[in-house]
Amino acid sequence: MKHRLLSIAFVFFMLITSCLQSQGQRAAGGSSSSTPRISLVVNESKVLTVVNAPMNALVQIYSLVGSKVAEKRITSNRQEFALDLPVGYYIVRIGDQTQKITIR
Repeated sequence: MKHRLLSIAFVFFMLITSCLQSQGQRAAGGSSSSTPRISLVVNESKVLTVVNAPMNALVQIYSLVGSKVAEKRITSNRQEFALDLPVGYYIVRIGDQTQKITIR
């Protein structure tokens, strides 16, 4: 009985460590894709600067409750958009990447 419990515990431990290792590889960029990280900056004048976004990508801006408040199209490697949004936190989605921005 004791031997069976030890065997089950060992198998359980091995499964957990392999799952944690695979999650760590994904979080650290384990895939070998060379797509650059999109950079977002909002200045005091409520201008959103987007750098390294793919051409013709759609920039979608959502409020924290999930409603879309703005949508823009990328036309260059460094794009600036004037945002006419109230002060608060927003979620920006460009392709499969999402980031949080703050408008002050």
